[in-house]
Amino acid sequence: MARLLSDGLAQRLGQPVTVENRPGGGSVLAVQAHAQARPGESLLLAATGVASTVPYTFNGRLPYDPEADLVPVAIPASEFLCLAVNAELPVRSVAELVAHAKARPGALNWNSVPGYVELDTRLFFHQQGVEIAYVAYPGSPPAILDLAAGRIQVGMQPLTPLLGAIREGKVRPVAVTSGSRAPSLPDVPTMEEAGFPAQRYDPFTGLFGWRGMPGTARDRVAAVVAEIVALPAVAERMRAAGIVARFGGPAELAAVIGVQRERVQLAVRTVGLRAPG
Repeated sequence: MARLLSDGLAQRLGQPVTVENRPGGGSVLAVQAHAQARPGESLLLAATGVASTVPYTFNGRLPYDPEADLVPVAIPASEFLCLAVNAELPVRSVAELVAHAKARPGALNWNSVPGYVELDTRLFFHQQGVEIAYVAYPGSPPAILDLAAGRIQVGMQPLTPLLGAIREGKVRPVAVTSGSRAPSLPDVPTMEEAGFPAQRYDPFTGLFGWRGMPGTARDRVAAVVAEIVALPAVAERMRAAGIVARFGGPAELAAVIGVQRERVQLAVRTVGLRAPG
């Protein structure tokens, strides 16, 4: 996604736009580098959790100001998260999963991507009266392998890496969190359709500007991003990677972050930062 945007931005803005990956620390290292860059030198492409979740879950002093250093510019795309179960588990819907887990307190294990998704899913299980043990993994691939093998029974994972296990019949999808169904799983309902509207979550990627970014510069970059993601070739390349080209402007990105912050704070107050045990 970053490379698609950088090519389009460079062409339309008439200046080089290079991509510098800064992995690690739950994206904190990337945000820190962005915050320390000179004004006008850096844009940040990251999951919205750097603004909505990390400020409430980071252990220690956060090396950036989420209000000042992360100026909302645009939403270029979203992905799909899928609530899935091991195929041997006798459930085919979210309601059946809740009922099955409630009848067997402590018998099931689950995993999700960390950060906002883990917190919000733990809040969901708590609100449903479900006692289910969280198992931490260093990433989605090993968690999905164990989900397919039945070593864990429930997962909330990005859809793209889940698709192989789903097509092999080892994992059963029960819902996606987004506001619309995933094109690759048209028969799988959304969480809203399944009767749990509070669990709607579109995993947006956000493009952020620098501290003190002028409104004219912000709006110019946002307009260019809108042009880029509207190109059929760009949308197709994103779709092939399991990403949906979906533009949102500065106000929409700020609104998404605001909603997520409320949910994160509710989850922290209700279930804490870490799963018990």
